[in-house]
Amino acid sequence: MTKRLNIITGTKYNYLEVISEGANLRTPNGQINRTIKCKCDCGTIKEIRLLHLIRNRISSCGCKQKTMNGKSTTKLFKVWRALNRRCSENYFESHLYFKKGITVCEDWKYKFESFENWSLKNGYKEGLQIDRTDNSKGYSPNNCRWVTSKINTNNRDNTILLNYKNNEISLNLLLDSLGLNNHYGAIFGRIKRGWEHNKAIDTPIKKGNYKTKN
Repeated sequence: MTKRLNIITGTKYNYLEVISEGANLRTPNGQINRTIKCKCDCGTIKEIRLLHLIRNRISSCGCKQKTMNGKSTTKLFKVWRALNRRCSENYFESHLYFKKGITVCEDWKYKFESFENWSLKNGYKEGLQIDRTDNSKGYSPNNCRWVTSKINTNNRDNTILLNYKNNEISLNLLLDSLGLNNHYGAIFGRIKRGWEHNKAIDTPIKKGNYKTKN
């Protein structure tokens, strides 16, 4: 006898949350299929075949498919799908997003067209990356922009920010603009030792100044 699979209320499968058992469904060939009543993130309640649910054949009530309109293979759609997945509770690095309260605004969460329209009006082109200007806040029109990969990298929480000549800028971007990339280690060492930022950048680098003793 096949052991009955126990489905726990509240479990999330992609966009679907388990509410309760659904009514059994009889197929045209006479098979009885078990269904699970689920609530989609968009609010719709629908009964889903158990096997379709646990094997990820269905990820939403249908709202997700409605947003595609033939654009599911575009890079912009993949960005939109990725940021929604990144902010979900079952994302493998949820401690970096969901558990920090990072969310996708309602206007973007279920509507690819809204995200697409905003992107095209705000400088999107292939090769750029979406960036949150304030990393403590979520994805929304007021907190996002399209930038190069270098700017995106330099806007992360672990980026080293300097106050150089009364301007706040990341160490990487500043050294890049001054042509001092090759001296990153020496300048970073100065800053770690407590040098004032302007002095750490403007003092010429001399070979042999920064050898360390074992």
